[in-house]
Amino acid sequence: MNEKFIYAVIENDGESPPFAESRTGGIDGAPLEIVPYRDLAAVVSSIDASRFDTDLPAKRMAALSGKASSAQKEERLKADMLRYQQVNLFLLEHSGCSGMVPLRFGFTARDKEQVEEVLGRVYLQLRTLLNNLKGKVELVIQTYWDLPKILLEIREAEDNPELVGADRVEVGRMLFEGAEVRRKKFIEAIHNNLSPLAKDFSEGPRKAEAMILNRSYLVEREKEPLFDEAVNFLGTKYEGYLTFRYIGPLPAYSFVNVELNRGNFAMVDRARKTLRLPEKASLGEIKASYRKLILTFHPDRNPDSPRAEERCKDVVGAYEIVNAYCQSFQNFWESIPSGGERRKQSEYSFVKEEVEKVFIVKDKGTYRTMAKVTASEEQWN
Repeated sequence: MNEKFIYAVIENDGESPPFAESRTGGIDGAPLEIVPYRDLAAVVSSIDASRFDTDLPAKRMAALSGKASSAQKEERLKADMLRYQQVNLFLLEHSGCSGMVPLRFGFTARDKEQVEEVLGRVYLQLRTLLNNLKGKVELVIQTYWDLPKILLEIREAEDNPELVGADRVEVGRMLFEGAEVRRKKFIEAIHNNLSPLAKDFSEGPRKAEAMILNRSYLVEREKEPLFDEAVNFLGTKYEGYLTFRYIGPLPAYSFVNVELNRGNFAMVDRARKTLRLPEKASLGEIKASYRKLILTFHPDRNPDSPRAEERCKDVVGAYEIVNAYCQSFQNFWESIPSGGERRKQSEYSFVKEEVEKVFIVKDKGTYRTMAKVTASEEQWN
């Protein structure tokens, strides 16, 4: 039995990407397909439903997998993840300024109809993400330091009299405290050089003892050359102390977090409450509330509040969701003729019945993710 493996979501502009140019196709060479929903489209391919199924009895699993060893399964997983990444890089290259939203490796739906249900259920999340990611790419900076060299410099520094006469344990403690200060200064200097060229950033796990930074930046394509220059500048400035690994451009994996258990009304309702809106509001009222809250929570006005920046981001995120909903609300009502004329809305309803009317989704079953695979994925990222 085959299911649909979902790679990414792109704009449904009536034209499919030139899949013939990708040569390799999807996982196992399966042809890539488009599943449209409104102005979105999912890029999918067929995959054996048993491929990642952890619920099958052991004997059946052994038969289906050809009694593959753990090493063979790991190799197959690596190959699958590589193909998944290749497909998304192809989509990134051909999406241009319209953008694409890569979905987490390992998400499947039962068939095309269920893919449509997924798109319908989380339409607002996907629409908002696609709007935010248009014309942007992910660039990853991984930074490693020469800790022994830095510790030696701290120890030999003439202006460090505290180390003279201290016992070995105390010397070790002071050396590593000094190294931690240096590490924070390095990270601050790197970020201060790169963040002005980025729209957002995301922290990644530090996977090696020598790694002091693993950070992804969301950068507009037109600013990528400037970002390249900034990275080269840092490499020259800290040569001998820091080593930089620069990865990209990539699809914005680190900036996509689709909550499949949160439908459109839950998203809209939470955003409405964040913007402190009533259940019906005009576009003017929405914008006025947004501006007021941004001014209220802006970090420049709240320098002593550690949560000011977080609250500001929450307001911006809520406004983006409400804005996407209002556009969908308008499109829905304009599509319904009334007396020979299309309706235009001066007021938007956030009542549950009205929200669900705009996004009609029939429940045909549970969407499943391949939990074992997504957990294993961390080994290769």
